[in-house]
Amino acid sequence: MTLRFRPARPRVRLCLLLLTLAGASFVSIPRAQAQADDLETLASNIEINSLGTSYDQATGVASAVGEVEIKYEDVEIYADKAEFHRTTGDIFARENVTIYKGELAYKGDAAVYNIQTGKITANHIRSSVGPALYDSGEINLNTEDLEVISTTDTFFTTHDSVNPNYHLKAKTVDIYPDDRIVFRNVKIYAGKVPVLWLPYLSQPFDDQLGYTFTPGYTSTWGAFLLNQYGILVGDHSLMQFKLDLRSERGVAGGIDVFSMRHRDNPNFGHLELYYANDSDPGLNFNSLERPPLDKERYRIGLQHRIYIPGPEESSFYFDIDINKVSDEFMLEDFYPEEFRLDPRPDNMVNLVRQTPRGELSVWARFRANDFFQTDSRLPEVAIDFTRQPIFNSGFFYEGESSVGIYKEAVADTRRPEIMADIADTEAALAGGLSPRTDPTSPLFDPLFDPAESATMLDDLRAALVDDEFTRFDTYHQILYPFVFGDWLSLVPRVGVRATAYSDVSGGKVGGSETRVLGHAGIEASTKFSKLYPNAQMPRFGVNEFRHIFQPYLNYSYLGGDNLPEGYPLIDRFGPTTRLRPIDPQLFTATDEFREWNVLRLGGRNRLQTKRDGGTHNWLEIDTFFETFFNDAELDRDFSNLFNEIRWSPLPWVRLDLDTQLPVFNDPFDFTEVNTDLTFMPNSIMQFTVGHRLLTDNPLFEESNLVSLYSYTKLTENWGFSTSHRYEFEDSTMEWQQYSLHRDLSSWTAAVGAMVRDNRGDEEYGFVFTLSLKDFPQVSLPLSILPGGENR
Repeated sequence: MTLRFRPARPRVRLCLLLLTLAGASFVSIPRAQAQADDLETLASNIEINSLGTSYDQATGVASAVGEVEIKYEDVEIYADKAEFHRTTGDIFARENVTIYKGELAYKGDAAVYNIQTGKITANHIRSSVGPALYDSGEINLNTEDLEVISTTDTFFTTHDSVNPNYHLKAKTVDIYPDDRIVFRNVKIYAGKVPVLWLPYLSQPFDDQLGYTFTPGYTSTWGAFLLNQYGILVGDHSLMQFKLDLRSERGVAGGIDVFSMRHRDNPNFGHLELYYANDSDPGLNFNSLERPPLDKERYRIGLQHRIYIPGPEESSFYFDIDINKVSDEFMLEDFYPEEFRLDPRPDNMVNLVRQTPRGELSVWARFRANDFFQTDSRLPEVAIDFTRQPIFNSGFFYEGESSVGIYKEAVADTRRPEIMADIADTEAALAGGLSPRTDPTSPLFDPLFDPAESATMLDDLRAALVDDEFTRFDTYHQILYPFVFGDWLSLVPRVGVRATAYSDVSGGKVGGSETRVLGHAGIEASTKFSKLYPNAQMPRFGVNEFRHIFQPYLNYSYLGGDNLPEGYPLIDRFGPTTRLRPIDPQLFTATDEFREWNVLRLGGRNRLQTKRDGGTHNWLEIDTFFETFFNDAELDRDFSNLFNEIRWSPLPWVRLDLDTQLPVFNDPFDFTEVNTDLTFMPNSIMQFTVGHRLLTDNPLFEESNLVSLYSYTKLTENWGFSTSHRYEFEDSTMEWQQYSLHRDLSSWTAAVGAMVRDNRGDEEYGFVFTLSLKDFPQVSLPLSILPGGENR
């Protein structure tokens, strides 16, 4: 051991180094014979700086006084006085003690640190975990693994203030970093006033663990209290137990199990079991009539992915997506936000093997809910080949093939309606009295046409028969991308599709069929650009402009066999306002392939500017339309003119505008305009405005819908927000919400009300939220609106 004095400053450095410096004066400390070699090794790494130091050879104690600095590995200790006991490895620090260990810091009057165990024992010490601050009478922790920090007589808060507006006092506290905080014999204070005492409180750092509750009121549920308690099972599963009380619905409860492995992916690793003894299953706030429902209502859901052989992620896996509900209104009544996104959830299992050149899947979709009309695939085997070069020829190949047994069954709730329509039509055709021929009936039709009704009767009878067939489908395509003249990019393509049907039932026409289609097409594009270095508009975020213009075309011809009129179709067109894909490999309505001859023309304009050392797309406009030499769907000559506009000049303003306008005077023309504008005119106000306009569309009802969200900062502590949705077409305020927000330093609170018009009975609700903004994991999510529209 060497004791060395530095003449440059009146501080002493005591280095416990097992070496001798030539020419330096030193004092030798004898090695304690009973001390283990590993303690000697640890002691050799300690460095002590102070204004004065001494060493007692008899006791093996080194003392330091005045501006003491002790460094050992990643631990730093600062104090007015300190002692190092070589025989035990303890460092005793007193008066104005501060201990740093990595990102953790502890301050107090006295502390003991052991270099062997890494354990800190201290009296009256202050520290923090994340935004949580605590002051304890005594603390014990092991800095080596930091599994638990144990304190007694602890003052705890997240409000960093001399006079915090809330705090907790607990007899003992155990802090498990990145896991939870356990309080025992705890009092909760608002300011200096005690408001609650609990014998035990465990608050996880994870907001999905521990106890949370949601009280409130809505017209559909009445007064309610939703209770949830989450626990971890080992390190692999999160379990949440639910007990929900609703004055209009009764008692319900269930359990959610989440896989920690898939926690960041909402599509996998989730089992949900939920049961409700509904005291009023007929309660309904929309304009649609309901059949009688059983009071015993439930939901079973499982979404999971199993890697093979596992447990590591691999390109070979098995997906499960099962959603069983008691009736078609279960999600609407108990999971309203999920119902708006996916009112008829799927049921399928899928075995997938992925390779760099393609994907093989064996999957089955089954009908778990008879009251939903959906198709089943029991099973389907599909193989997809990604685009890949054919040797070094410059040609590329891509393709897909599938074979399966397909069926689409009529929903059980729909069958009685179809049968009633059949009976009504048969009575009218027989000359009897029916709702359509009875002048006193609200369904009376003075223009009743027997011939038209006879055709409709055939359609109704065919609708009662389930569509079913076995289908083999294959498509193969060759492409040859190249650049012509260093300026024109061309991608010609040719392909062939063959589809074979057998074991056919349903529809008006049956029997086996084979359909062969040939495809030819070409994509072409080029690009022009020009720089405008003198374009300077700082107010609009412009620092030079570069204009890029990219004209393009996509021609597609599909010719060959069409299926007979009235043939059963399962993978068919779905209603949409958008253009259909004209690349056969992207076209998913396999049973509706018909001859087409289409040319898509367009041009992309992009204005770019310099921003933050990079390139920013200031304005983007994509304009295109299609001309039909042979329209497979609506016998059109031209489509609408489409414009997709994205304008983001500044961080506080953004405009998204999608339009399609009837500029070609086609009989099937319609108008659609979708607009979203986010605007922050100053530091205290923000607006988000949306507009949806749809007119003259043959498939959808007309709509002129405006939505508005606003937030206004009234003062430093108060804010006010609104949310509205108004349909001008029928003068209906579909949604309105008003909320008042209060900043409570470490807490935020909001209170408000909502009204939803379902074009039946109006639905009401109230909103109250309270959470710790500095420590959101320790929150009380008192949201009275059970959905998500108040977020």
